[in-house]
Amino acid sequence: MGCPSSAWSRREVIAPRRPAVYTPAMVNVASETFFEATAVARPDRPALRTDLDCEVVVVGGGLAGLWTALVLARRGRDVVVVEAGRIGAGASGRNAGFVSAGYAEIPSRILSRVGEDHARALWQLSAEGAEAVRSLIAETGMPGVEPAPGRLIAFRAAGESVAARVAERMTRWGTLAEAWPRAQVREVLRSERYYTALHLPGAFQIHPLNFVLGLAAAVEAAGGRIFESTPVQAGDVAGVRKVIETPQARLRAHEVVFCGSAGIGGAFPALGRCILPVARHIGVSAPLGERLESAIRFAGAVSDTRQGGDHYRIIGDRLLWGGGLTTRTSPPARLDRLIAADIAAVYPQLGPVEITHAWSGVTGSAVHLMPQIGRLGPGLWIASAFGGQGLAPTAIAGQLIASAILDADDRWRLFIPFGLVPATGVFGGFATQLSFWSRRLQDRLDEALMRRAAPQGAAKAAKTPPCENPPPETPAVSGDDIAAVPST
Repeated sequence: MGCPSSAWSRREVIAPRRPAVYTPAMVNVASETFFEATAVARPDRPALRTDLDCEVVVVGGGLAGLWTALVLARRGRDVVVVEAGRIGAGASGRNAGFVSAGYAEIPSRILSRVGEDHARALWQLSAEGAEAVRSLIAETGMPGVEPAPGRLIAFRAAGESVAARVAERMTRWGTLAEAWPRAQVREVLRSERYYTALHLPGAFQIHPLNFVLGLAAAVEAAGGRIFESTPVQAGDVAGVRKVIETPQARLRAHEVVFCGSAGIGGAFPALGRCILPVARHIGVSAPLGERLESAIRFAGAVSDTRQGGDHYRIIGDRLLWGGGLTTRTSPPARLDRLIAADIAAVYPQLGPVEITHAWSGVTGSAVHLMPQIGRLGPGLWIASAFGGQGLAPTAIAGQLIASAILDADDRWRLFIPFGLVPATGVFGGFATQLSFWSRRLQDRLDEALMRRAAPQGAAKAAKTPPCENPPPETPAVSGDDIAAVPST
């Protein structure tokens, strides 16, 4: 897995470090989320207090770490998962629960970087991850996960021809996608902000925390061991037998898998420098009753194509609404009001919306917006940087790493072009925030152009008699550059 020597030095990673100052509260705000309030019962898992020998240590008990452990344990490997906080307290249990093919990086940029065949293979891996999530839910009968089908990706600054091109590519890569024209979109999303959309009938959404808790239960049922409140402080991973240090005990294993994302930098600074912590915000409304139907008549999930754009879905008669993307990891003041204002900007007909739960979650993101999946060295693996990736790429990462350990499966090599790249430093976070602001400004300019073009196009159409072969539509902005497929 590629990384410049300045960011990755084996000596630095294996050198013991002083105890990390990382705590779970640094990675996620300690307020109760809607998913915490509606979670199934969970067991209290102990901290690691006795030295252990095992075959594989997984550092991090989020979705990637637990999925890796599940595959290994089901194949008879002795695997131990150490989690700094509680299972599900991190980003894996605090996201919107969207499950569909795709990555945080937009398809056209993946395509330009690695070519058609390689990009298709990466896309199909993410689709495989989505199906693996679906299958595991059905197989285990996880309580409280409540999968709901369908997703719309709404375009706020593009015409129907752009959506049609993106739908054609996604279908060519193996994911059924339908381009919806503006009239069809506005039948179900009653907002003037949207012009066209992609419909993904195979996508679905779940209760993310209950899924992670169910996944942890499946790991333990297969013989895996999970220890909570056990942060990793240091490690000696140079030899065949690797040592991981925790506050009260040490682990010895032949294989170590790093899935700690934004929390890994205290013990392993070289890994931490390649992951940028970014925050996203989510809120859930009070029951809205019949008001919801005046705005949203789509039962699935909805997101738009802007970086850090809106993503939302109906839960019962409540509205879950997420958005925002920032390198500032502390939650903004009156987050509930900010979310309510964002809802009002898109759906003013809802009137005042009370937000009963509002929270921020910090995830790890790489500068190339792709997950970090691969082999760091003999017996050392990484599955990290899943900020904005959604649940599907995270699940397939665990499958790939476990298959590499068990069967020498080398599909993880597909992610080599997206290796460990330094993301932090004196100016790292500031530069990234500047790029967020730049993209946000470009999104606003594109939307303004679209608003200007729409009435002009309608007036021209009214004056022009119909013809049998109308000219192709010209979007207000160029196509694939805005054709993001957010996986949040």
